[in-house]
Amino acid sequence: MTSRASDLLPAALALGLAALCATEATAADIALKAPPAPLPVFSWTGFYAGVHAGYGTGDGNSARVDPGVLPALFPGVNNLTSTASAPFTLGVDQSGWLGGLQAGYNWQTGHMVVGVEADVSAAGIGGRASGSYAFRPVFLVGDFDNYTGTVTVTQDIDYLGTLRGRLGYASNNWLVYATGGLAWAHVKASLDSTHLRLTNNFPMPGFPGALNGHASASGYNIGYAVGGGGEWSFAPRWSLKAEYLYLNLGRQLSLSIPATSMPAQ
Repeated sequence: MTSRASDLLPAALALGLAALCATEATAADIALKAPPAPLPVFSWTGFYAGVHAGYGTGDGNSARVDPGVLPALFPGVNNLTSTASAPFTLGVDQSGWLGGLQAGYNWQTGHMVVGVEADVSAAGIGGRASGSYAFRPVFLVGDFDNYTGTVTVTQDIDYLGTLRGRLGYASNNWLVYATGGLAWAHVKASLDSTHLRLTNNFPMPGFPGALNGHASASGYNIGYAVGGGGEWSFAPRWSLKAEYLYLNLGRQLSLSIPATSMPAQ
């Protein structure tokens, strides 16, 4: 919902004066009755500010998992006979709520409306994905052990914003528009892995704990936003709008732990 600071006050004053003159003319001479005042023309020109709420979905960075590198971390291992699960990729589907404030300014000429808008949102958009694998280090002395591992990827956006231009077509108090411009977001990501030894044929001091990993990072990403929407002014100084935006946040965070890497994309 948006509150508009448009030039409605001069129109209201003109309408009041016209009604007053018409009443006096009717009392004096019915033939001198003033013509009815024209109805005020709605204009989108002016400053506005408001609040918004919505829902976001998206794809985060993918993490590549290669369990085949883990047996080489054991001392005295035979790399030729050790085995591991095939490499795989973990993709993160993100979703969640967002809400915040926006402000802008519109200029209308004829049916065309040109404007600029800035917004900022708090968000709970995030996701996580997990995958499991197995590997068997075979040692030069002939013994082996079986291990399993689980890796978890999390990615979150906790606030974001845009600075965009708007170009639209107005029909009285209705407006449809396209929009595009700069987008930014504060993003967080983490990688975690845990491992378990299933057999005790050849226990190694410090393992499997030495295989576990944790990495996390956060930062600001900058990209672009494009989209469109429609807006309806349902009362003087107030409007409702529905808008869709696609955000591309450019290169994201890069993380790495044993057997798993998440490159910036």
